[in-house]
Amino acid sequence: MNFCRRFDRTVNILLDSVTSEQITVRTRSLKSVTQMLEKDPSLLERARNVKTLLIKCAADASPMVRDSALMLIGKCIQQKPALEQDFLKPILSLSSDPTVTVRKRSIKLLKEVYCRNGSKEVKSIIVEYLLQRTTDDDKGVSELASQILEEVWFAPFWKCSEDAAELPIHNKLALKEQMELVISTTRNGDGVSSALVSLLRNLLGSGSKAAPSNSKVCQKLVSTAFESMIDPEARPEGLEQKHIVQCLTLFARADARLFDAEHLQYLQPYTSNLTTAEDSNLLRSVVVIFRCVLPVIPSIQHNLLREIQSALFKNVHKLGKTELNEVAACLWTINTILNNPERLVKLIVSVIKYLRIYKLKDMSQNEKDTKSAKRCVQIVGAFGKHCNLESELGGFQEALAPWQWTSVSGMMINSIEPFAGSSQPLSLRVDALNSIGLICQASPHHFNHTDVSDVFQKALVEGQSDVQNVVLGNFRDFFAIQENQASNKPDVSQANGSAATNGRLGGSMKASEGDGASALIAQRFLQNVLFIALASQDTTALTATEVIASINRQGLVHPKESGPALVALETSSDPAIASVACQAHADVHQQHESMFEREYMRAIVEAYRYQKDVVKDTCGFRIGPHMSKLHSTFEIIKTSKSKYQKKFISNFCAKIDFELDKLDVSGAVPASLQLSRFLIENLAFFDYGRVEELLHTLNCMEKIVASTGPGVAHCINTEVFHVRVDAILGALDESGQGIEATTTTRHECAATAEVAPQRLHRLTTASIILSCLWDTRTYLRRLYGLSSNGQAKEGKSNGKGKDVSKGPTKTPGINGDRVVAAIAERVESLGSREKMTQQCSAFVELLSVDHEFRVAAEGDEEGAGRPKTPSGDEAGSPVPMSGGGSRGAGKRKRSGSVAGTPNKKRGRPTLGRRKSSRKSMEEDEDNYRIEWGVLVLRGRKETPLSEKVGERGEKVDNNLLDGLPNNWKLPGRVDEKEEKKVVQDDANSPEVTTDER
Repeated sequence: MNFCRRFDRTVNILLDSVTSEQITVRTRSLKSVTQMLEKDPSLLERARNVKTLLIKCAADASPMVRDSALMLIGKCIQQKPALEQDFLKPILSLSSDPTVTVRKRSIKLLKEVYCRNGSKEVKSIIVEYLLQRTTDDDKGVSELASQILEEVWFAPFWKCSEDAAELPIHNKLALKEQMELVISTTRNGDGVSSALVSLLRNLLGSGSKAAPSNSKVCQKLVSTAFESMIDPEARPEGLEQKHIVQCLTLFARADARLFDAEHLQYLQPYTSNLTTAEDSNLLRSVVVIFRCVLPVIPSIQHNLLREIQSALFKNVHKLGKTELNEVAACLWTINTILNNPERLVKLIVSVIKYLRIYKLKDMSQNEKDTKSAKRCVQIVGAFGKHCNLESELGGFQEALAPWQWTSVSGMMINSIEPFAGSSQPLSLRVDALNSIGLICQASPHHFNHTDVSDVFQKALVEGQSDVQNVVLGNFRDFFAIQENQASNKPDVSQANGSAATNGRLGGSMKASEGDGASALIAQRFLQNVLFIALASQDTTALTATEVIASINRQGLVHPKESGPALVALETSSDPAIASVACQAHADVHQQHESMFEREYMRAIVEAYRYQKDVVKDTCGFRIGPHMSKLHSTFEIIKTSKSKYQKKFISNFCAKIDFELDKLDVSGAVPASLQLSRFLIENLAFFDYGRVEELLHTLNCMEKIVASTGPGVAHCINTEVFHVRVDAILGALDESGQGIEATTTTRHECAATAEVAPQRLHRLTTASIILSCLWDTRTYLRRLYGLSSNGQAKEGKSNGKGKDVSKGPTKTPGINGDRVVAAIAERVESLGSREKMTQQCSAFVELLSVDHEFRVAAEGDEEGAGRPKTPSGDEAGSPVPMSGGGSRGAGKRKRSGSVAGTPNKKRGRPTLGRRKSSRKSMEEDEDNYRIEWGVLVLRGRKETPLSEKVGERGEKVDNNLLDGLPNNWKLPGRVDEKEEKKVVQDDANSPEVTTDER
């Protein structure tokens, strides 16, 4: 009873846990609520905020939470179907979720909603999203979406009889409603139409078990659509003829056998009347149906074909570019059946004669002649692509004397070429280049001709976007034809009645004309295409990217020639460009992994240039939430082995390292700093797949600071602050406080310093790069919960080697806002001399004071809360604080003891370490420490040495020792007798190694 009374309290606790920062807590809370809902459906009424919480969780950053939210949404809809309206939007959005599991669950929920819902609008929206998933990259998702569409669209009508007259009235009404739903769905865009064609081909192909049944259902749907098209009263309100005919074209492209001769007779009247724009749209759809269906209907009447042919010839001059292309293909299809090519020859000869007249005129001065010339150029290009009239060469020679060409296609190109020059109006030039490209697609050997190549080369180099786009579009379409032939998957919609070929070689080992033309285009024009792709983010750049991707798929050039460009294009802010480049890069990486490894660093620099010059943003991340701009590249690299990933990370970090004297610091914000910032911010927001790669990244970052930082700090101290040992000693004697006195001394020296502005700019730039790198390293350790003693040697994680193969876990509540702000603030310090001095001082302090290993004050309770300093094998990476990162083993001398903390021997033993009291040892260690070429005196502050101190056999300039107390034990002040005695004692001691001596 007590538990029942506390039920509402328990539910509220679970619902509050749904908003927890912990991903696991949110996930388990949702699953618990789901279980409680199964036991008590009234929970939906008692907990009013469940719906709001679920909608919020459906957009959670964690895929586990989103999946659990979908599961609970499904339970809620089962218990209360009225909630479908509220939950439909999040379910639809999750159908395109990045996680496969979430997409599949969303698709299954959409099926349930579709079957329960009676609204045509809702069903149409659901089908649109399901059609998009049929082309999903994941095979399991695409198959699931196709299966569900087959179950809800075709399976209910499998039992229909073959004769439509025998169908019961309710089946006829159901077929009519189904066809109306299909038509309304196809009106949502070209993407839905192409997805429906692919779906129908799969369901009607030989690979489908239910292909015969699906074919019968499609035939019924086609017949129902024709009935609605003919009878206006049978059409529902808002459904027009053009929508029905456009839908029928999709069925014709999918399988032409769904139509018969009677259907073509219904369509014939739409070929003769062209008075409005709507008539032109109808004609285009009707002609597509004719072109696809005529080759597969053997019993069609020739009289009907002649009527269609005459109507089309009559209206050729009225057609737009798109309609003209379809009509030319249809007329050639009819010619293959009627075998009367003389009408085609007569049409083309007439147009060529007009072009000869227009060639002699100045088209820039006469708009009417320009329009007529454009129409003639378009007609020649369309018929030159679809009609093979080489067998009618004699007719052309007789009609176009004097004849000086070897082929009909060559004559067509020669007639159009004068209109492709730069002196012609832009619109006419674009149409001329397009027509030349169309003819070359049908006769690829013309791509090898010098005059044609020169025309295309000039168009690409001149830089006009419209001209470049039309040339690149022809290259893309030609490559698509070649790829289609190579894969032995010809497009039914592009077929001209001929049977499918047997692949590229077609039973012969001889290369075709298309193969040679493809290789020539790739070799001659690739550099132009790369330049265009990397110059902008408009439609022309997208077309160029598609051409590059096609060239790589066919293996026409070495991958290293286009690989860096693909990596750069992946960072584009245009999703279409980034998607095409990413897929092409993934293919290249999979096929040429080892070879492409050497090109990645060049590709990274190319990506930075692309972001700087085109995107106009040199930051290495995108916001909302923070994501690396090289995210796609790193995800592709993560598909390789761990050794490959580590090498990439090492090379990536090496691009950040520099030599101080060779650092390019020209400009207000040097290019070297911008590149380093781009790389560092990418490192900060990479999605690391395993702890091993994360630790390797941190190790590489720390090594850079450990090796380059001391030299920069030394130069800053000597050149900017002019810090000397005697100044520090004077400050120590007067104040008795080490840190404050040394800091005051540095600022006093800086006030009187006269360092050259360019030198200060160089040192500040170097300090910013290293400081940003260290900020990122600190952020990554906080983000993934790696404490100061938690980062072990590579291959280990807290002493457990098996943990490094697991994925790192992010700490809740930590985002990249702080590190991004810190990096931006450091870069802005180049704005004034005062800020540069402050940045230099902060960097020197960063390398001098170990904030992460800061010792607790004497008044603290036994150093509570102080992180432990790693010792022995725990310290596996160099640390640029007072831990002595340059000592190789990561050990450091301690600067003092802490009350209540056990004293431990740390770091390597000194030459003078003997059996002495702990007090005398601490006094010696308090006198000095040598870290990264810096002599650190009392107070843990640094004093630069005139000579950099090595890891073994420290050497100190004797001039620096003047004025120091004689009782201080410093390197260089060991008595000869004492030294001999120490060496002899150490030789007998097993605790001291030869290297340490």
